Amino acid sequence: MNAKPIDPKLARLIHTAEAPGILYGSCLDPATGHVYGGGIDGHIYRLPARPTEPLPEKAPAEKLWRNHENYIASLAWIDGVIVSASYDHRLIWTRAENGQKQREVHAHEGWVRKVVVVPHWNRLATIGDDMLMKVWDAKTGEAIHSCAGHLRLTPEGFLNTVYGLAASSDGKYVATADRTGVVFVWDAETWQQVATFRAETFYTYDAEKRARSIGGIRGLAFSPDGTRLALGGIGPVSNVDGFVGPCRVEVWDWQNTKRTFVGSDKHQAILNHIAFVNGGELLVGAGGGDGGPIIGCWDMKTESPVAKAKPKSHIQHFAFDDAAQQLLAVGHAGFQVWAFTPAPAKSSEEAKKS
Repeated sequence: MNAKPIDPKLARLIHTAEAPGILYGSCLDPATGHVYGGGIDGHIYRLPARPTEPLPEKAPAEKLWRNHENYIASLAWIDGVIVSASYDHRLIWTRAENGQKQREVHAHEGWVRKVVVVPHWNRLATIGDDMLMKVWDAKTGEAIHSCAGHLRLTPEGFLNTVYGLAASSDGKYVATADRTGVVFVWDAETWQQVATFRAETFYTYDAEKRARSIGGIRGLAFSPDGTRLALGGIGPVSNVDGFVGPCRVEVWDWQNTKRTFVGSDKHQAILNHIAFVNGGELLVGAGGGDGGPIIGCWDMKTESPVAKAKPKSHIQHFAFDDAAQQLLAVGHAGFQVWAFTPAPAKSSEEAKKS
């Protein structure tokens, strides 16, 4: 939750930092403001997000260590340690200050898609292409529990995928979501299912052109009070060879399995990550597609976003730095830093040049 509300209409890009290929996962050190990213080349990169002096207009991100043999899909921050989840099926714990690997586990029989911290329980949750959600001791890496529920195949017989994973801020619940729009909510004490529903608009199957299924819930977030669950992705896809469809968010009262809000936009893109801000009154989503990259903000009162911004490139994940009122994003070509404060006044010389 942001300590100070942001004004989405003030969003402005203040810095980019290059990294090779695509960064898929990120995590924030809330004490320093450093943001870390990992992606296609298996390396971890760092960007100091609260510099004491103005950043250069464009500079490379700091290249740190490489402990994985394949893409890094997701990162989590735990008391100075970065836990990275990879397509090499492993979770690896690495100390941020020196890059020293502490431990690793074989996490899933398939790509590990995401890792999140379950607050107050000293637990991590992960999802993988074995269609399981697994629970781990955050300090030791010991396997605690394995939760099954998502079907391996779509209704048409294609492989399914679990894309979405989120934990409530009070640590009581964890939610998972898949390609077909099915959502499960799990009790973080008993690890039993406590709710399930399907947001089927996020799923498209084209039986004529390609006999292919596409879409899925990519972003998943609990509201600050834990009573609502936001879903992000793409609406009905008109061309299954690309992400040709409207970006879409939905908010559900998950305890009553009732949809309470739908947000959409004609911009053709898939929202890869979403988050509640301003105490749960604003929903922010970011991603990209055939219509280009997008950051969209919804106030959950009208279907259209109250503000949109066009990033430099497609965004895969982001974190909010509340202290600096910044959105720290990773994606294609590296990092982007977005501020939600008024732009500084131009000097007389700068005003003349412009």
